Amino acid sequence: MTRPDDNRALDSELAIAAVFVSTIWVVAILHWIAKDAVIPWDSKNQFYAFFRFLSETLHSGELPFWNPYHYGGHPSVADPQSLIFSPVFAAWAAIDRFPTMRAFDIVVQAHLLLGGLAIVFIGWRARWSIASCVLAATLFMLGGPASGRLQHTGIILSYSAFPVALLFLQLGLERRSYILALGFSVVAVGMALGRNQVALLLCALLISAAVAEILGAQKSMRYLRERGGVLALMIVAGGALLFIPLLLTAQFAILSNRPSEGLDEALRGSLYPANFATVAIPNIFGTHSAYWGPGAATSADVDLTDDSENYLFLGGVPTFVLLWLGVAGRRAWQPGRRLMACALVISCLFMLGRYTPLYSLGFRFIPAIDLFRRPTDASFVFAIAAAFLAGHCLTDYVRNGMPHFRIVSTLLALLVSLAIAVSAVEFSARTGHAADATHEALVSLALMLAAGLFLFAARSAPARAGAAIVVTLAAATELTWWNTASRLNAEPWNFYAVLEAPSGANAATIALLEQSIEADHRRGDYPRVEVLGLGGPWQNLAMVRGWEATNGYNPLRIGSYDRLVSPGEQNWDVSQRQFPRSFDNYSCSLAKALGLTYLILGSALQDLPGLSILPSSELLLSGPPIWLYRIQGASPRVSMVSEFITAAPRVDLPFSRTDYDSPPGIGAPPDRSPALPPPAGALPGKAKIELLAPGRLGVVTTSTTAAFLLVHDLFYPGWVAEIDGKRTPMVRADVLFRAVEVPAGMHHVTFSFAPFSSENLKGALADALSLRAAPR
Repeated sequence: MTRPDDNRALDSELAIAAVFVSTIWVVAILHWIAKDAVIPWDSKNQFYAFFRFLSETLHSGELPFWNPYHYGGHPSVADPQSLIFSPVFAAWAAIDRFPTMRAFDIVVQAHLLLGGLAIVFIGWRARWSIASCVLAATLFMLGGPASGRLQHTGIILSYSAFPVALLFLQLGLERRSYILALGFSVVAVGMALGRNQVALLLCALLISAAVAEILGAQKSMRYLRERGGVLALMIVAGGALLFIPLLLTAQFAILSNRPSEGLDEALRGSLYPANFATVAIPNIFGTHSAYWGPGAATSADVDLTDDSENYLFLGGVPTFVLLWLGVAGRRAWQPGRRLMACALVISCLFMLGRYTPLYSLGFRFIPAIDLFRRPTDASFVFAIAAAFLAGHCLTDYVRNGMPHFRIVSTLLALLVSLAIAVSAVEFSARTGHAADATHEALVSLALMLAAGLFLFAARSAPARAGAAIVVTLAAATELTWWNTASRLNAEPWNFYAVLEAPSGANAATIALLEQSIEADHRRGDYPRVEVLGLGGPWQNLAMVRGWEATNGYNPLRIGSYDRLVSPGEQNWDVSQRQFPRSFDNYSCSLAKALGLTYLILGSALQDLPGLSILPSSELLLSGPPIWLYRIQGASPRVSMVSEFITAAPRVDLPFSRTDYDSPPGIGAPPDRSPALPPPAGALPGKAKIELLAPGRLGVVTTSTTAAFLLVHDLFYPGWVAEIDGKRTPMVRADVLFRAVEVPAGMHHVTFSFAPFSSENLKGALADALSLRAAPR
């Protein structure tokens, strides 16, 4: 039995370790604040913009499931990047209408702190030393993958949830607690709802951890029987919470521009083997200065990777602990840590992608792997496994001293390390940086040797405990120096000021545009805008400002819209804006149908590449740096018509409501709706918008005979229509849009986005099971 004094000592160790970890986290945060920097790129251009939409929508009394300010309309409820299903962000959005970028960053990084503290608790339960708990937690919070890809908010949230879920799993099984089992389900579902490859891999690791807990018990079958109810609750509750969001995402994926990835495409995201040198040598490829390592500019085989994805830096001390104590000393394969040892090896093979057969086999035979394109995503599993193994191995050192080294394992550790370092120098030589890489390698080697000698010199248990604390603080210092507010994860706040507090030309453009849009709204017009060539922060500014935009920044888009409009994934790059036959210029029929009225450009309209015909336009603001144009002739958002096109879209057909004849050799014209004869000498009727909000549209129609109400908003599953409060069928109209048949007289027609309706969920399930959707 544990004595009370022992319990108090253990509690104090837990508190001390938690304080150390929290202090390291605060120091890291202060590094960004001292530099007046924010986490850049996707963090601001995408996730922060989505979060501002979430916050504004909730404060306006609306639901954030449909985003009208993004690519002509976007199903946020199905988009993994929308943060809708992140409990912390959803709660924060409900109380803060104008969250700042700094606060956004701190909340994201607070998730990492929570994960780090969970590792401290796990280590404390395993009787790790204080230094071991701190080292493992610091590696988790500040290690290379978490640092290099800090911009990918969704991945960071999933990664941060893993240790918390693992802790709930261990406690729930140990205590046979249904409450803890339910807590596990909630946290694990939160992790899985990142709906990215990292979440998928971490789910596999969690399942493996549960199996390891069962197999590691003295009497596995009895252990399983006694905890059958707890395990059943974990599975049932988790499945129930996860099912509908995943189903909606599957529905979107089927209808998207990226229903799956090809193997050849995915292999381009492989980790070049020499990148393992960055585990111990942070700047061997100039990552913190001018990157010359593997990537698009230097290796076509891995051209979907870059400096941030290839960065694995854990530090000299952790590398020494893992290689010398874990591999050479064979302590990484002791009972209680074999799961993480296997995870470390498998993650390395997975990351290597094209350089081993493992990834190709997984891509072909493991469900959902083909939805993603980055083998390097396994770096997060690598970081987790390395953190836990470092904690185990350092604890062994404190308790038992240096291990007895075996010749084979020692030679293996030395030769593999040497081969990786030499290959990194050889790769650097291709770009004339062999001397730079050699210098960086020698500096890191000196630090590792110093740490090793310091650990070797400590003989007694108290001395080893003190040495472990010293090298842990050295590791934390090294990680804080290299991995916080670095070139990989920090840019000045003012680079993104337009998202929070625009000034100068940005503010003048925004003011003029919003005055014009407000005047349009007073006239009953509802224009859309397109932003092009203005840099990263402008890409999704429409979400922040509430402009209905035809483009934005998102790798996932509605497939039919993407093919016909071709707005591109990133609107800062004008070369991604294509002009297919269906949208060959800004005065074409499809542009008019979308109501495209304003162009906000980083160059003059006549300088846009690929634009063959200049539209009739009014120059409202001349640059540089910003040009603002108003295009003439946009169609009304709603109108009464007697006929429309119903067929699925084809990008090779010109888009026109009045002339659908195919060009020679193209094929038959699309199908038409049944024509409703208009009254002689009169228009079919009138339609006026009385309500326009995210996910809701209200229209008043007046007609002397039955007619179709045509709405130039995107057709997408989950939208429902009512006439005078009664459900009515809605059809795809004019390829992309919606229409309902309205009787003669005056009527109130409402459209609402109801993704959770039983009708939509049944349809989504049928499509997911058949792997086929309605024509896109």
